[in-house]
Amino acid sequence: MGPVDTSACVHCGLCLPSCPTYLVTGDESESPRGRVVLLNQLWSALDAGGSGDPSAVRAVDSCLDCRACEEVCPAHVPVGHAVEAFRARTVQAGHRRLPLSARQAARYFGTERGLRRFQRLAGWSQRPSGRAALRASARVGGTLGAAALLGAGLPNMEGSRLAHEGVRFGGEGPRVALFYGCVMDSVYQATAAHAADLLRLSGYRVVAAPGQACCGALHTHVGDTGQARAWARRNVSSFEAAGAEWVAATAAGCGAALKEYGHLLEDDAARQFQATVRDAAELVRFGQRPPLPSRSQVVAVHDACHLAHAQGIRQEVRDLVRWAGYTLVEWPDADVCCGSAGLYNLTHPTMAEALQQRKVASLPVAADVVATSNPGCLLQIQAGLRRAGRPTPVAHWVDLVWEALQDEGLV
Repeated sequence: MGPVDTSACVHCGLCLPSCPTYLVTGDESESPRGRVVLLNQLWSALDAGGSGDPSAVRAVDSCLDCRACEEVCPAHVPVGHAVEAFRARTVQAGHRRLPLSARQAARYFGTERGLRRFQRLAGWSQRPSGRAALRASARVGGTLGAAALLGAGLPNMEGSRLAHEGVRFGGEGPRVALFYGCVMDSVYQATAAHAADLLRLSGYRVVAAPGQACCGALHTHVGDTGQARAWARRNVSSFEAAGAEWVAATAAGCGAALKEYGHLLEDDAARQFQATVRDAAELVRFGQRPPLPSRSQVVAVHDACHLAHAQGIRQEVRDLVRWAGYTLVEWPDADVCCGSAGLYNLTHPTMAEALQQRKVASLPVAADVVATSNPGCLLQIQAGLRRAGRPTPVAHWVDLVWEALQDEGLV
């Protein structure tokens, strides 16, 4: 894999206030324009047979791949793709091994057997013995300690079934198939079923797409493009066989990855597939219906990076939450990364914790609940709130809208 063209960068600095790592460190090497300079130097070193300066590699690796810089860049310099390409090249060249968390992701995610194993692990973490073990592990530090701290964000498990096993298919209208997503499928069991209900109420026929796998985003972010492409090919085939006119994602990271399959696979089938992918917030349409009665809860929306920056979706979530009767309170820096970023909170726990604390500290006091659209954000923010001693729950916007509809007897 070769370098991505970043020559359009004129180092104007408009990206600096949008970059989470720069906001924390104030270090130019931790900014998008700084990383562009470092990437050019590192690619030259690779072409010359070297591996590049270790400090430059660390600065590039600390990128969250959140795409915030791309959204504000006048030239739309593809910093995210440039970082991903560099990571893939160094892995392929043998200059580094994939992190343990990435290898574990390949084991757990992408297969139903792996997801059930991950689900059992998550369920154990909710029991008293599991919580005690997590508290002890958190003192270890490193990847194990970061994973233990993240366990504080896990919801109470609702049973042993995977999320997609509760989906009710059917309805009338265009055919839509849900992309379940690994963590959503194994931990947030209700969301897929609720999303299917919202889609049917919006005039779609919900159909099954068996055989789907991990979207590959976690692997792409750390440079394991071979595994990402394998999952992508399997997903393209699965949804094509389902005859889906639309593919609905409830995980922002998954949706962004699916919408870039044409870039990842570089073939017509992948480009045709990605044209059908939508976040659920783009497909659920209640604008023609009278809004639901007002509810007492005040909601603050966290914009998941790969929904806001990679897909340009912000207002749709707010409109749906407001339609469902909730009062919205705007969260300062709502679109600044919470530090989850796929596996980032495991591979870079110090920076992830700093971003988590920053996010939690800025949550408006008036908020009764946090709404977001990505499982990593759900876990990261909930863990941060619990560590800060704040009881505010974190929920997927799909579940909040569904609960409001249920209270009115509409689902």
